[in-house]
Amino acid sequence: MTVKIICDTSADLNLPNDKTLYEKYDISWVPMHVIFGTDDYKELLQLKTSEFYEKLYSTEGQPHTSQSTQHDLLVAYEKYGEKYDEIISFHLSSKISGAVANAQFAKKMYEKSNPDSAKVYIYDTLAGSSLMGLPVIKAAQLAKEGFNAEEIIAMIKQWQEKDIKLYFTVEDLKWLFEGGRLSRTKYYAAKIMSMSPIITFIDGNLEVVKSVTGYDKSIKTSLKMLMDYFGDVEAKDLTLHFLESDFREKAEEIAKNAKKQYPGLNIGEIFRIGGVIASHTGPQCLALMVTRNFEF
Repeated sequence: MTVKIICDTSADLNLPNDKTLYEKYDISWVPMHVIFGTDDYKELLQLKTSEFYEKLYSTEGQPHTSQSTQHDLLVAYEKYGEKYDEIISFHLSSKISGAVANAQFAKKMYEKSNPDSAKVYIYDTLAGSSLMGLPVIKAAQLAKEGFNAEEIIAMIKQWQEKDIKLYFTVEDLKWLFEGGRLSRTKYYAAKIMSMSPIITFIDGNLEVVKSVTGYDKSIKTSLKMLMDYFGDVEAKDLTLHFLESDFREKAEEIAKNAKKQYPGLNIGEIFRIGGVIASHTGPQCLALMVTRNFEF
């Protein structure tokens, strides 16, 4: 049984210098869209991550985004449906995007015209950015080991529930608010109190779980919350990863401090947040993510 792993580009498996981890794990991606004014770009295909940040600083107004098109998804399913027995298509949380809905529609079109080709499974990650990307990598690893789609999905769900957690903070909440990813009430409450929010995904939605005074304190608090989340698990069995939107030096600084505080802690990748996600977080967003039972 051969299984192909596909995801949309909100998985943010982006490294410095426009390199990614998709190729390393034989993961195929379908582009989401970043829109500056009237210019619509397919992420990674027509707009590399470095190019996105250049435009972000040189263009007035906040960019908009849209999910992968049904046509692009259908093309991907048809392409890999001829070569594989099963396809798992991973997508940005359905609570904040129409990505899953488009994928489900593309699946119906594919099945109608290709009844004897690979079976397609749509997986709603209920997450975004590399919190979505690492489950995609793990799925690709499991596929290579020979597990079928249903087995992979069951293992990924269990792993997401127990072995991965993320908290992030942003320099300016207006990006999340104006991009429609944060409610007016939560935005103004944090703004009035001049607090730095600590945000995470809960049941697929973005939620402010704590607010503290100052950006640096929010980072330190996030790390403590992550370590507390894993309870009595030894640091040597955990890996700390970072996601940053044009804030790599800060991530490297936090990584060094975290290693001093928790000597046994493994330091993973520092992922660069791509255009679709960064359009909503803005620059100087930093996320800390801890995993267990995960290896690159």
